[in-house]
Amino acid sequence: MPNEKLPIKFFGKRKVDEMRTEGGGSSSLPQFVMSGEELYERRDSLIESIEGFKEYVNDNASEDSFVPFMMSAKLANKAHAKTHRNKIKELFQASGNNSVVGIRNDDELLININNIADLDEIESRVNSTEKYKHAISAVDGIQTFHPSVDFEEDAKSYKLKLVDYQNYEFNTAIQRHLEIYLRQHNIEYSKEHYASNYDVYHIQSTELDVLNGIIDDDISRAIFSFEPMPYFTVSLDFFEDDEAVAIAEPSGEEDYTMIGVLDSGISRIPHLSPWLHNEEYSPYPDHLRDKSHGTFVAGIVQYGDELEGENWVKSPKFKLLDANIVPNLKIENQSEAELIHNIREAVSRHYEEVKIWNLSISWGLEINDHCFSDLGIALDDLQDTYNVLICKSAGNCKNFVKNLPKGRLYEGADSVRSIVVGSIAHKQNSHDYAVKENPSPFSRVGRGPSYIIKPEVVHYGGNAGKNTVGEMVANGVKSYGADGNVKSAVGTSFSTPRVTALAGGLYHEMNEEFDPLLIKALMIHSSRYSSELVIPEKERINQMGFGKPKDVENILYNDPSEVTLILRDTMVKGEFIDIMDFPMPEDLIENGYFKGQITATLVYNPLLEPSQQAEYCQSNIDVSLGTYGGKVERDTSKNIILNPVGRAPKTSKNLLNTDNYSKRLMDADKSQFALEERMKIKFHNKFYPVKKYTANLGDMTETNRVKLLGADRKWYLKLEGLYREFIEDKVEREEGIASQDFCLIITIKDPEEQVDVYDKVTQKLDEFQFWHNNIQLRSEVEQHI
Repeated sequence: MPNEKLPIKFFGKRKVDEMRTEGGGSSSLPQFVMSGEELYERRDSLIESIEGFKEYVNDNASEDSFVPFMMSAKLANKAHAKTHRNKIKELFQASGNNSVVGIRNDDELLININNIADLDEIESRVNSTEKYKHAISAVDGIQTFHPSVDFEEDAKSYKLKLVDYQNYEFNTAIQRHLEIYLRQHNIEYSKEHYASNYDVYHIQSTELDVLNGIIDDDISRAIFSFEPMPYFTVSLDFFEDDEAVAIAEPSGEEDYTMIGVLDSGISRIPHLSPWLHNEEYSPYPDHLRDKSHGTFVAGIVQYGDELEGENWVKSPKFKLLDANIVPNLKIENQSEAELIHNIREAVSRHYEEVKIWNLSISWGLEINDHCFSDLGIALDDLQDTYNVLICKSAGNCKNFVKNLPKGRLYEGADSVRSIVVGSIAHKQNSHDYAVKENPSPFSRVGRGPSYIIKPEVVHYGGNAGKNTVGEMVANGVKSYGADGNVKSAVGTSFSTPRVTALAGGLYHEMNEEFDPLLIKALMIHSSRYSSELVIPEKERINQMGFGKPKDVENILYNDPSEVTLILRDTMVKGEFIDIMDFPMPEDLIENGYFKGQITATLVYNPLLEPSQQAEYCQSNIDVSLGTYGGKVERDTSKNIILNPVGRAPKTSKNLLNTDNYSKRLMDADKSQFALEERMKIKFHNKFYPVKKYTANLGDMTETNRVKLLGADRKWYLKLEGLYREFIEDKVEREEGIASQDFCLIITIKDPEEQVDVYDKVTQKLDEFQFWHNNIQLRSEVEQHI
């Protein structure tokens, strides 16, 4: 088969593929629902807690205060699903309103209580025990809500967050109440805008008497958390190198993509000066700037491949925007609030010309399993507001020097919209701990909060180990120091700009409107694990995400024996997509059964809600790709049937589900596909914004092969959205329509490379009357000019 370069393809759903969500489901009670003596003991316990809370309200209520009271309801372990949450909401409804206003961690609901009458109403429902036994069984206990408070002796300042009551006017009144108190007591503060409807108060005082005074006031009932403001630190160890690379000069005829470097500043050295935008962002005077880190990062964006003598990324040259967001931290402190402000200012001023940003800055705070960080939330809001993509470093850890396990990702690396990058070793010297292509000893470990997959990708950021006297020895990657000399250093800070350059290269090469979701999906879809991995298979997703992406060219082109299809669309609540004519070519039938390798990557933008902590991601999309027996007409005269045509009942099987495959055959499969691409994670009903599936049909059990891969089987593709109860209520109150953008990429390949899959799938797309089009590439356009 000729070695052609064939561009990957977009295709679109047809009108017939759009389905309406139908009702149904089981009406039986979950197994955890109590009965008899156990149920009534739970009722009595809840009543006792409510009576105790009434005493607290009576003791603290004042006619001069409008600040409500807050209870917390602890969820039972098996009661986190949406169906249970609706039942709990009914139990705690008061004065005709939903009193559940938020969640802390992943198991503590916040219940807004205005007065004793609200408690009486809730108590009466608990006493209707049989009617509300589902909800009563789902609540382990009720107690007074207390804010998270942490006062530390060495804190420089504090960060105060208020409860979000899900009501604009009430939130505004509470904020005014707090601000009046702060001014009356001469407490210096600033109100920092972290994200849409997500403000944080930066309290400058560190005197315990002052801080305790806030906690003793009635405003404390509206405080969600009151903790030290994080401050940023960074260190960079350079090692001199003698590498020489020719200075590249921009051509006046070339149209260059611009990359934003959110860092410590970029020196005007000969290799970078011609490429720097004539504007820069910096709130700092020259004497408070140390441009070493930012220059090193920019050097990798621009010269990463040349300095290493490799073709790792194959990106073009870029214009560079110097966004100096951190001062020289050896002489100047920087708070989280200041950093977020600087990032927002830089992006808001240049988002029209700069769509891809590198952020190789990390905090010294590890992520929390049960809530997303304020920095991560702020980065997500920025990307939504300005339609940009941020490539974020995972963070570094020196625990290996002390023979300790690696630390978790740093805050900010839990940003849902960003693509987060870890580090792998580019080579191994005698003292290095990591084998080549394996995770670097310093690269921090995922997953992210609520088990989302972070980092998503890795790239080369160096290696490290210890010498015979126990000192750290670094085997660095190369770039430029602020003096213009080639140096070497290690860190996820320097694997990240390679992915930034890759994203920029894809954007530059595609003659398409900027689409961060598409670029992110393309990089993840192409990512592979090295066959040289020595870490356990179950560990690689935590340390390496989905692996190392391919270079620009290999992402955008197919060989004739494979085809890559892109479905870029929006999923609207109340609808789903069911393509019952998925274009799997009959040419992949061998000896009466379908063969082939399938890789599917789904990246979507879930609806986000900061007040919901561990449930920050408020929506989900599930994808299934498989075979079925045939189409049938359906009786739409029945109330629950809305779609006139469907798949024959009980004949559909999702072939992306690993349960269909033989563990013995998968373990014995030593093909490149098995070693480098296979994913064994089950994603169904998981609120993961990135999901990737691989399937080698040759690894299917014999029974399933006969049952599911016969020549008479039809192929389908289904995507369906799921929304948490909270966001459904919020969208309904705001009279909006819940929806989420998604990008699904599917590659079908003949493992023997005998079938012209690219051409045959294209013919099937025409046969089934799908819109499809090759991705528009700059090089293809220029060839025809």
